[in-house]
Amino acid sequence: MGKFKGDNKGRRDFLRTISATGAFSLMPVSFALSESRNALENLKRAKGVVELSELPKRKELNLSPASWIWFPAERILPNSFFHFRKVLKLNKSVRSAKGWIQAESRYVLFLNGQRIQFGPAPSDPRYAEADPIDLTDRLKIDDNVFGATVVYFGFGDGAWPAGKAGFIFRLEIGFEDGEKSILVSDETWSVQQAKSWPSGKYKRWYLRALQEEFDNRLYPDGWNDVGFSEDNSWKKAKVFSKEAQKTALSSSISDYLYDSGGNQNTQLRRRTVPLILEKPVHDFQLKEVHTLNWNTSIEEYFDFKTKNAFQVDQIIDGFSEKGATWEFEVPKSQNQGLVLSFEMQEHAIGWPFVTISCSEGTTVEMLVQQGHELLKRGGPALINNNFNSWTRFICKEGENQFMSFDYESVKWVQLHIHHAVGTVKISHPGLLRRVYDFPFQPTVETPHEGFNRLLGACINTVWNNSHDTIVDCVGRERQQYSGDIGHMIHALHVGFGEGQLPYRFVDTFSQGLTLGGFFMDSWPAYDRLNRLAQRQLDLTPWGVLLDHSVGFCYDCWNHYLYSGKKEDLEEAFPRLLRFFELIQSSLDNEGLLQVENLGVNAIWMDTDSYKAVRDKQCAYNLYVASMLKLALGPLAAEFGLDGLKNQMFDMSLKLAEKVEAKFYLASEGLLVINLPWLDEDKEKRTCERSLAHWVLGGFVPKSSKKAVLNELTTLPKRLGRCYPANTIWTYWACSALGNTEFILKDFDQRWLPMLSVKENNTIQEHWQAEKDTQNQLSHAGIAPFYAAYMCFAGIEVIRPGGSLVRVKPQPASLEKLKLTYHTSYGPLEFNCQGKKGNRKLILSIPIGVLVHLEIPSSEKIPHGAEKVTADKNEFTTVCLSGGEVWEIDLLFV
Repeated sequence: MGKFKGDNKGRRDFLRTISATGAFSLMPVSFALSESRNALENLKRAKGVVELSELPKRKELNLSPASWIWFPAERILPNSFFHFRKVLKLNKSVRSAKGWIQAESRYVLFLNGQRIQFGPAPSDPRYAEADPIDLTDRLKIDDNVFGATVVYFGFGDGAWPAGKAGFIFRLEIGFEDGEKSILVSDETWSVQQAKSWPSGKYKRWYLRALQEEFDNRLYPDGWNDVGFSEDNSWKKAKVFSKEAQKTALSSSISDYLYDSGGNQNTQLRRRTVPLILEKPVHDFQLKEVHTLNWNTSIEEYFDFKTKNAFQVDQIIDGFSEKGATWEFEVPKSQNQGLVLSFEMQEHAIGWPFVTISCSEGTTVEMLVQQGHELLKRGGPALINNNFNSWTRFICKEGENQFMSFDYESVKWVQLHIHHAVGTVKISHPGLLRRVYDFPFQPTVETPHEGFNRLLGACINTVWNNSHDTIVDCVGRERQQYSGDIGHMIHALHVGFGEGQLPYRFVDTFSQGLTLGGFFMDSWPAYDRLNRLAQRQLDLTPWGVLLDHSVGFCYDCWNHYLYSGKKEDLEEAFPRLLRFFELIQSSLDNEGLLQVENLGVNAIWMDTDSYKAVRDKQCAYNLYVASMLKLALGPLAAEFGLDGLKNQMFDMSLKLAEKVEAKFYLASEGLLVINLPWLDEDKEKRTCERSLAHWVLGGFVPKSSKKAVLNELTTLPKRLGRCYPANTIWTYWACSALGNTEFILKDFDQRWLPMLSVKENNTIQEHWQAEKDTQNQLSHAGIAPFYAAYMCFAGIEVIRPGGSLVRVKPQPASLEKLKLTYHTSYGPLEFNCQGKKGNRKLILSIPIGVLVHLEIPSSEKIPHGAEKVTADKNEFTTVCLSGGEVWEIDLLFV
């Protein structure tokens, strides 16, 4: 019997304003609606949520007397690197040494030559978070050298919208004798412009700032360790700001690239999630070796991707796939290159590294890719796509140890070696993998081998997509999106027992609220700011995805539902109210929300599901209606704003009524998304999103439920289907309508054949993917994972905080489903075994949790349970108390 069982280990044990016409306003938006204005005032008086103009003091981190320092210059080029250095002599034993560090844009911290950590977490530059440091067990009596290599992007990046250069550091040291000392960044620190990285290097790609080129011949060996002598290339740092409670954005440093001033309304904050663990992985295998003949300069090719730049010379055989060291005679001609292709066991995220022994001037391009077909099987000679995912290393004589400065999304690593003389020795290729410090690893068991394989791929994808926030497409954007990607909140809370990462997500994403009242669909992100300008010039169909703002309201509610922590939404909730005002002001003369001609905005809604943008109107309006009813309205009520909740409920009902009036086809009992344009389209069209929101919002009439389920499960050609990240809407709808067997069938038909599942142990972005392309093979579409908890086990939190949970088991043909569902009160253990008609359900419920078990009315009420409600024709709800283990026989489930 096949099964998947994750290790339920502790964290340290784990090793593995838009108007109706679409006009965009750059002026601040006031609350035109008295209810919204009063809502904020009420919240302020109640101290439940602060106004947007106020920054909560509890989040402020003041690192005084530390200063923001940098290289003493009037101009800082993009992609420039600097080494910061400070020597501290200690003459007695240390009891504790803890502090904080922040640097723009990224840093690596060293102590006495040893790598300590990488950071900081991508943040809104107005609210940057400093990383904690703990050097208690690393300081020694004698000289200690603190070093930090910092890169300033300058260029916008997918996770760095803009900012200013800066470095700040504070370390409090307590000695065994009770004395204390403090080390801070100031003008006594030394700084060097790191010439081993050329300053002003062009961007890698639209959403990646750093195209790294590193010359090891120019690296000052030992600079971050004791015994190093500084030469005249080292200068004393310049202080650009002594306001250590603000971010680098408030400093006086010149921003020549964007000509921006200093925003004084910033706040330096504490990091809100654990530091990412770094675990070395050495499971690379050498899969192929070949040589190339170059027709043009190699540098020209990598700069411009010149066509017909090279031909394959020969494929080299006779090497061992496994091993720690490989030696090759390099081609003697300068226009030839040696290529080695390594594959990892599974797809992971981290810093690729390798050791190379060679002649001086040997140049290596390290390329990474998520999916690759070997050259001998028809694949490309170089795994270089339009993301330009390569790093160039130039070697000194002898042994060179290389690791990329920034982390990568890796299944394949390719080394392209040229300008070498004689023998090249390659050894110890590996990856320093980034792994989030989860409290638990999930436990899920089923007898369905395909389901188990999907669960494993989903879990690995969660590891890949959980960094300093929830991200998707780690090989492309590495951004936090709402909407489709926010579904991961379910997986993190219930599967991993993780609440800090969802909190940071809802908090930092909300900071991307625009002056117009809508949210950037990814934030912090340079590209969404750039899209605003591109839309003005009609240079892109991609605007800010407005439906992701709708999804973000769901995300905030879901995080609050699981955690019960209103304080986590103190900044986000008022911003949600601004978005609600935007929705109200955007209704057209039909009483519906438009999906076309939205100015700088656009509507995504599973674009591949629709033949025309106007076809999204039905689903989008039901999405908003459902959100108001199921998320934002209840959230307003939790904050004591019943009047506002009633407005939201009223708008929800009216939107649903308007949708049915425009799109409901009575003869089929369905919503036809192009019904108003049938004469023009010559065909009827439906979509999963509109039907799912119709069901889940509680809008569908009982007489249409059978037709909806039939449409969703028989899959007629007219049905527009979701892409993987949004299939959960369909699964939730099918579960609500009583058919989870369809979900298992869909796993077999669409999920298991995925390239990423078969080869990478991950979930890809779209249903079809190809190797050696820009297709993303580690995305956030992990619907099979939370379907196990929410559809098959049927577990759902009803009361915010998790004190009341509904369980409606629908295991379909699964003869075993065992899982741990994490609540804020502790784990709820679910174990259902047996065939339909003869199942036993065992529920171990933590103290403080009541379970409402929903079972067919024909089932026998468990002994000691209290009946809550009963429907003579369908289901009975019984109450099971916490702190007990319940064993229930099920004859009709």
